Amino acid sequence: MLIFSEQAYAREKKTLEKKIIREAEKLEREMWHFGNQIFYCEKDAIKAMEKFKKGYKLHNISGTVSCVDKHASRGKPKKGAEKVLVGYKVEAFFERDNVEIERILNRKGRFILATNNLDTESYKNEQILEEYKEQQNVEGGFRFLKDPWFMVDSIFLKLPKRIEALMMIMTLTLLVYNVGQYRLRQQLKMQKTTVPNQLGKRVQNPTLRWIFQIMEGIGTVHFYDESLSRVIKEVVTNINAIRKKIIYLFGETAVKIYGLIPKTQMEGLGM
Repeated sequence: MLIFSEQAYAREKKTLEKKIIREAEKLEREMWHFGNQIFYCEKDAIKAMEKFKKGYKLHNISGTVSCVDKHASRGKPKKGAEKVLVGYKVEAFFERDNVEIERILNRKGRFILATNNLDTESYKNEQILEEYKEQQNVEGGFRFLKDPWFMVDSIFLKLPKRIEALMMIMTLTLLVYNVGQYRLRQQLKMQKTTVPNQLGKRVQNPTLRWIFQIMEGIGTVHFYDESLSRVIKEVVTNINAIRKKIIYLFGETAVKIYGLIPKTQMEGLGM
């Protein structure tokens, strides 16, 4: 299936335009130097011209070979002294190769999707494209595993079975991460509310990594009874308004873990 994307086409066309401009600027510099070269014969000048053309794909280069005549002796020439042929040079010109540029543009914004599932009735083209787009979320997740913030590079493992075990834990961690992020975003949309992102903008699609950073600083205070030799009370500290909102968005289990009053009880108390 051949896919055409207008967004990708516009992006790739813009990149191509920049490339054309850079090539034109380079051509102007190189052509000045090339035009000042002296060749011993006309054949060498033509050969050099053909070689010069090969380095540029987006412009048409043409030129004419002309003779270079100079006086044989140095200094001011005598009256009536004739010039002698000392070589040949190329006067070159260039312009955009619109035919080649159009050919390149005709391939921009297009890509091919293929599958070995040949059941066209139950596996429609739209579904193939949708699943292709969804794989970016998976790739993005594994990119997160490579992030220095994940600190995987701080772990050294020698045995293959331990490396495999770590990969299993990382994949499971990624699964939990994505489930948590999905549930949070789902609740934000259902409740028609938002949380601030890194720039302070109110959004409904925060990353769970950013939520982790918001939740940093929360601690617990343990009240210890020496007579009983045990902790009799535990209080979670540093729960501000935005952190409380996030906890409620994650549901009753999270509310219980952080020791907050469930919303149903809050409503019953008139809070």
